[in-house]
Amino acid sequence: MTYISSILYTIIVGGLFIFVFIFLYDWLFGEKREKQIRKIHKYFRNENVQKVEILEHLPKKYTLYQVKTGKETKRVKIKPGYKVIKMVQKKKEPAQ
Repeated sequence: MTYISSILYTIIVGGLFIFVFIFLYDWLFGEKREKQIRKIHKYFRNENVQKVEILEHLPKKYTLYQVKTGKETKRVKIKPGYKVIKMVQKKKEPAQ
């Protein structure tokens, strides 16, 4: 019985350690590009995403993507740790 409980304890603590290690690695060094693109598709699940382009990539700070949907083109900034921030484009002032 002690062998079974020690094996279960090792599996639980080991799994928790691996999960925390993966999360911290993504947060400190940035996610893989595939994870970021999956996150963008999940974020825009109500719209038809046609194309995703990388505009700027700073691994520890952010990655800037241009997402072309069925209706419009949007810029999205993703920070490490799966944080999606929508970018608002500046409106051009009418020429006078």
